[in-house]
Amino acid sequence: MNQLYFIALIPPSPLRDEIQELKLEVKEKFNSSHSLNAPPHITLLSPFRLEDQNEDKLDSLIKQFTRSVNPVEVRLNNFSTFPPRVIFIDVEKSPALMDIQQKLEELARSHADLFNYNYDERPYHPHLTLAFKDLTKKNFYKAWKEFENRSFEASFNADSVFLLKHNSEQWEISRRYKNSLNS
Repeated sequence: MNQLYFIALIPPSPLRDEIQELKLEVKEKFNSSHSLNAPPHITLLSPFRLEDQNEDKLDSLIKQFTRSVNPVEVRLNNFSTFPPRVIFIDVEKSPALMDIQQKLEELARSHADLFNYNYDERPYHPHLTLAFKDLTKKNFYKAWKEFENRSFEASFNADSVFLLKHNSEQWEISRRYKNSLNS
């Protein structure tokens, strides 16, 4: 069977819980709940399909990959948008974060048969989504009016990469891969 996966960084609690509360606030005030279908995360590799029988190969590749990367300090800084539907917490584009994402994407492209990863190359913009897809344009502008001048600052040490798997209703953490260099 073909399953849907993506690879991400997930903030630790209590920061993860604080971000989840913001997602719940968006649901309550602006009728947008789609972001609640996944834990708060920063996508490193967009969703891809994988045959069940290849899950062990994927697991081995990600384990090998995480052995070669250092933990990275992730800084969250205020809110931003991809108009007219997405509101998110902005993530600082540190060289270390951008490097991990680029190396992971190169890995996926070099194993396109496994990752089924053939997306157009596009600039990576790390972010933590609060609202998208089901946020109407009208509610986007209302929500942005509320979030654009609000401050949010936090940071965390990302010492793990997470594989998330779609269970036909929502995204679940399938595996956690702890970085092994200097951790």
